[in-house]
Amino acid sequence: MVSSPWTEEWQEFAKTMGAPPVLPEDLELQQAAANQIFTTLAGLQPPLPETIISRRTDSDAEDMQIPNGPKVRVYRPGTTNEEPLPMIIFCHGGGWVAGNLDTEDRGCRIIASMTESWVVAVDYRCGMQVSLEEEVDDCYRAFEWARGRARAHGADPDKMVVWGGSAGGSLAQAVVYRLVQEGKGSQVAGLALMCPVVLHPDATPEKYKHLNSSYTENAGPLPFISAADAYSIYERRDLAPPNTHINLFPVAGGPDAVRGFPPTYVVSSDNDATRDDCTVLAAVLKDAGVPVKHENIMGLAHYFWIFNLPMANRDFWSKLAKGILWTLMQGRSA
Repeated sequence: MVSSPWTEEWQEFAKTMGAPPVLPEDLELQQAAANQIFTTLAGLQPPLPETIISRRTDSDAEDMQIPNGPKVRVYRPGTTNEEPLPMIIFCHGGGWVAGNLDTEDRGCRIIASMTESWVVAVDYRCGMQVSLEEEVDDCYRAFEWARGRARAHGADPDKMVVWGGSAGGSLAQAVVYRLVQEGKGSQVAGLALMCPVVLHPDATPEKYKHLNSSYTENAGPLPFISAADAYSIYERRDLAPPNTHINLFPVAGGPDAVRGFPPTYVVSSDNDATRDDCTVLAAVLKDAGVPVKHENIMGLAHYFWIFNLPMANRDFWSKLAKGILWTLMQGRSA
């Protein structure tokens, strides 16, 4: 059972894909298996557009090590624009246990090109042996490092955006929460989240519970992450209620916890157990007075853009790029 009929493109792709990717139950094997799935799916994607692939050289994507911090990959946009450009910090997906600088390299190149922005992808520590607080720390250090170097890169430190997907979306909004709590909220101009995992359904504030139905509507087997998968991840990490962890999942704290957030763009997939993480987040942000734009894409699954779906993916990357730029156009009120 899913919320909306699958798109025709998805149905055709599903016929060629066979059974949805499934991770092994052995925790020690999950990280390597998940990364292999990312790599395999990336190999099925069509070539990048000529405008992007023509700039795919070593000088346009440089791996760097932050002192006492994580490794990052810095993407330079191919533009003749002499104005200081935005800088986007990216936190990859992977269920807090997988993902690296290569698993979402394609998307970082696309967004750097489409938004004419520097992109800094974070190779944060991940795995069951790493706490979420440590993962957030790595992403936070990357933000501070990048902002400190922005002018040297030709970027504008007042146009910093934090971007994340799935589990990386939770890290992105946790970084923003930390900045706001430390009185540094003005340092981040925008937040962009794609299918973020930001709220255990049982931790939904009472006022917003009627908005959170996707774990029930999309309860059956789904590609990449099912409702059962999501519940299991929370349980394994000891993140299920009564442990609400407002510092990691501030939406559970309601409007007061997200007051002072920057303009936020959120994109969700309708056939996704975690869809209503986005629905509730958007409502909470709105009630907190934060400019927010939420787009829900029908007939597709969690993180669908890593699959070979050319039509859906072109539309997705266009929406995301426009959404990121939308956050920057709103201005900062706090």
